[in-house]
Amino acid sequence: MSKKDAAPKGEIDEHGLVVHKYASTVLVVVPPSGYAETTLRYARSALFNVHVGTRVISSQEGALLRGELQDEFEVDGSLAQESMAPYAGLLLCGGEGAAWLAEQADVLRLVREAREQEKLIGAFGLAVGALARAGVLKKQRVTGDPALKPALAAAGARYTGAQLETDGKLVTGLDDASGFRFGKALVQIVRILA
Repeated sequence: MSKKDAAPKGEIDEHGLVVHKYASTVLVVVPPSGYAETTLRYARSALFNVHVGTRVISSQEGALLRGELQDEFEVDGSLAQESMAPYAGLLLCGGEGAAWLAEQADVLRLVREAREQEKLIGAFGLAVGALARAGVLKKQRVTGDPALKPALAAAGARYTGAQLETDGKLVTGLDDASGFRFGKALVQIVRILA
């Protein structure tokens, strides 16, 4: 018997695909258009590598999202139907369309729930603006799109302009170029929470 034959068989779904089991799941909020897919890919991949799943939501269930470059995918659910109770953390996806996040009452509600429940919160680029609008950045060291500096300062945050900032369970990235470091920082916090 070969090693391949001796390997335990995983649970198979109705389509013949292996069902993955995750230690926990992070909720990911993506703007309906213009999201920065590079950092999103790094973040999701880093989490999957440590057996943490992601559930991606946006403005409406079943929506087909298009990134800034080439990615397209269908979301798992809608903002209005979610709460932070079953998740290990919250990730807000940046990009040119991410200013939309700060205008959504359900996004701000999820950010506040994540903070109250002491869960991981991650955001990069323009998505950091939603954290400021939700009022969860007082005395926090953050980075994000430089255009947000006045709003972040008004929210009581300490803006550094660094590529990546981690302050407790909060991870912020400057822009889409922070991808690899951003994903690695998320994993370090998720491991502590597990």
